[in-house]
Amino acid sequence: MTTKTSLVVESREFASRAAAARHYGINPKLVTERMTKFNWSLSQAVEVDPRPKGEYRKPVVVDGVKYNSLREAANSLDIKQSTLMNRIKSGTQPEKALSIHYDSTEILKGQAKPIYYKQKLYPSARHLLLDNTELLNGTDLSKAIKKLSSQARKACKLGQIKNHSIDDINNKYDFPKIRFKSEFEKLESKLIKHFGNDFFRLAAIE
Repeated sequence: MTTKTSLVVESREFASRAAAARHYGINPKLVTERMTKFNWSLSQAVEVDPRPKGEYRKPVVVDGVKYNSLREAANSLDIKQSTLMNRIKSGTQPEKALSIHYDSTEILKGQAKPIYYKQKLYPSARHLLLDNTELLNGTDLSKAIKKLSSQARKACKLGQIKNHSIDDINNKYDFPKIRFKSEFEKLESKLIKHFGNDFFRLAAIE
């Protein structure tokens, strides 16, 4: 049973691990996994205290190939450390976060809202931020997603963009049903051709 002491971070007491995770903008499942599987403290799991040394130096098997550490795997597979860490923070297992099948097998949420940025259409704010980590400006990924989504809603109210979700596109227009990221990427040029860049462009990040 979890003790009260383990639910205190920075002198603040939380009712649950999930409550602490939400307060610090970390995926609750990831916090629980860090505490139960890797024996991290709550402060370490929500990234207030430094993580245990050597955690990311453990061997990892990616697509059948063994690497001495996550860093070695990321370097060998040409994946940015910031991209890897953000994928893991969002709740993805390290092995899957490094897999060549990560993008093609990723299931998109129907409520995800595509955003156009730097000549590319992204299926959601999360995908945009994962590929353009400079936009985070040191902010936690989940907080940055909320901020970007809020900006998109405001722009929609002002009539600057439509802010349609993937479900909206599937239901309102004559497009094949989009379920996987790979399917979205195949339709990217058709979506832009049909709707135009401004349909998805958010001026706040241009």
